Amino acid sequence: MRRVLFVVATVATFAVPVTIAAYSGATAASATSSLTCAKLKGTATGTVEISKCSVTKADKKTFKDLNGSSIQLATGGTLTWASSGETVIVSEPVLTTPPTGTCKSKDSAFTATGTVTGGTSTITNVNDTFSATVCEATNGKISLAKGTVADF
Repeated sequence: MRRVLFVVATVATFAVPVTIAAYSGATAASATSSLTCAKLKGTATGTVEISKCSVTKADKKTFKDLNGSSIQLATGGTLTWASSGETVIVSEPVLTTPPTGTCKSKDSAFTATGTVTGGTSTITNVNDTFSATVCEATNGKISLAKGTVADF
């Protein structure tokens, strides 16, 4: 993930953003999250799937998996609920480094924080805070840090 972030940082310097990890933009002090998801999996240069979200039993089939490209996730973009086609648009994330030991010793670790800026999803709201602590293995696979969740 670190290699992807270096590429993104370099590209962003020239005003052409690109890559994965999390979400940027200052979040309002009063911002909250409407949704918590317990699983994130994918690759740093491919796709990401976010699942096991805190939705009502009646909505579990409609809002089972939230999918998108790692690059869109890292630079801000659209995630789509696989079953319903509803969307969640997130801002470019601000990345910070979590405490040592958050991920396995050879993995890269990042906490991404941003904002939901739009979309058609009926279970997230504009100005909800997005936050996730992500581990990237040396093979490029990404997941949530153990014991953490992704908030929207």
